[in-house]
Amino acid sequence: MVEVLKNPNSNQRNMIKDLLNYAHHTVYVSEQEILKAIHLELLSFKSEDALHLACAERGNADVFLTTDDKFVRKTKSIQVRNKLSVQVENPYTWLQEVLKNEHPSDTK
Repeated sequence: MVEVLKNPNSNQRNMIKDLLNYAHHTVYVSEQEILKAIHLELLSFKSEDALHLACAERGNADVFLTTDDKFVRKTKSIQVRNKLSVQVENPYTWLQEVLKNEHPSDTK
C-alpha cells in the first residue's frame, strides 16, 4: 500500500486502491520466503522487493503489481525471467490489458 500511495496520479492511485479489495490471501514470511528473497537479492533486487516477490510466488499469485518501472523491467530481463513463477506488471498497464481482453471489440 505504501507504494500505491506514492503514485502522484490520483486517478491511477484510486483505481489501484480499489483493486486491493480483491486481495484474498495472506502469506506469512517463513524460512522459505527468506531463502528465495536472498536468492533474488543475488540477482540485484533490493531486499524489500525480493521479499515481496518471494511472498507473491509463495502465495501462487497470478501477477505481482508494482509501480516501480525499473523493478518491472528487471523482472523481464532474460537473467531473471526464467527464475520467477509470477508475472510482474505495472498496475495501470496490467489493468488496461485486462480491460482490453474483456472487451476486445471496444478497441476498434
